[in-house]
Amino acid sequence: MDLAAVLLVVSVLLVIAFILLTVTLMRQRGTARELEAALADESGARDRAALLLAIASAVNSSLALEEVLNVALTHAGRIMGAVAGAMYLVRTGKAEMYREASYNLTNRARGGARKVDEEPLSSAIGAMRPLVVKLDEHTAPGLELGGHPQHALVVPIQRSGQLMGAMELYLNAWRELSEDQADLLNGVASQAAMAIRHAQLFQAQEENALTDELTKLPNRRALAQRFLQEMQRARRHHNAIAFLMIDLDHFKQVNDTYGHLNGDAVLAELAQILLTSARESDVCARYGGEEFALILHETTESGARVLAERIRSKVAASTFPGGLKLTISVGVGATDDATLFTQLIDRADQALYAAKQGGRNQVRVADMKGPAPKSHMTKPEVEAV
Repeated sequence: MDLAAVLLVVSVLLVIAFILLTVTLMRQRGTARELEAALADESGARDRAALLLAIASAVNSSLALEEVLNVALTHAGRIMGAVAGAMYLVRTGKAEMYREASYNLTNRARGGARKVDEEPLSSAIGAMRPLVVKLDEHTAPGLELGGHPQHALVVPIQRSGQLMGAMELYLNAWRELSEDQADLLNGVASQAAMAIRHAQLFQAQEENALTDELTKLPNRRALAQRFLQEMQRARRHHNAIAFLMIDLDHFKQVNDTYGHLNGDAVLAELAQILLTSARESDVCARYGGEEFALILHETTESGARVLAERIRSKVAASTFPGGLKLTISVGVGATDDATLFTQLIDRADQALYAAKQGGRNQVRVADMKGPAPKSHMTKPEVEAV
């Protein structure tokens, strides 16, 4: 074989070797890219898992419903870069959801209630997945920093197929959700659903512990908690506060003559009269036995007296179970002097005792400037009949 032939063969072999090497390198690069993509996916999955774990830990760190809602909402909002957000929950027997938590919205932002079968909720709830929905002037809430959002990312919250609520994450511009983002939001919603359910069960237990079983009014323990809150609010805003102590006259005779079942029905009826006579902002509670109490915020002595007389007249004009005509005695304590707030209950109780001693079926107002009464625990017992 001459030299030219040898060179040709070698050249061909080199070309073939170069082609094989190129193909091998390309395959290796493709494998490397696939590996990088796989590692990226794995890293993203780890990041999402870590984020969901953090959210689960945060939303389950408290049994207070308000705190659970705020934590879940702000975490979801942070993930999506939302300018504001709101959490809505379903109420039993209602075809609406009500806003129970929010951030970066004005105090009285529109959209406090949302109908489930109307936008911005209906599309996302119908699809049972996160959706970006355009808002109009009737549905866009006001932002704390001014203006109104153009779109809402609606995330349904469900547990075991039952709709519990929805998150609205407000956006200034339309955004297409990636599959990963939708999965992540669904994970947040799932964690929120479990935490909300646990918080609701805890809240129901707390409410049962603070509710009088017969009248469904707050009990004495709840009254004490609310009175402390109302005193603090009155001090903070320099407002007056009033306390009414109410006793059903001759109730022992009702039980002795008509039986305890009829007596229970009488107490339940009186509770309803008190509830419908008081303002929505007032606190009406069963103090114990046949005694009831009302906390009246931002109410002067004259305003408390007027309400007490109105309640007394309404009770006297009512017919109770068993065809009974009954009356009440009322003691009133009212002041705008914060140093006397802690005396209000004892003063009202002292005034009630005076009303009972004075013939019953009347209202007596305590002299808040007079000598301080003895402790309520050591007061003379009011005659039951």
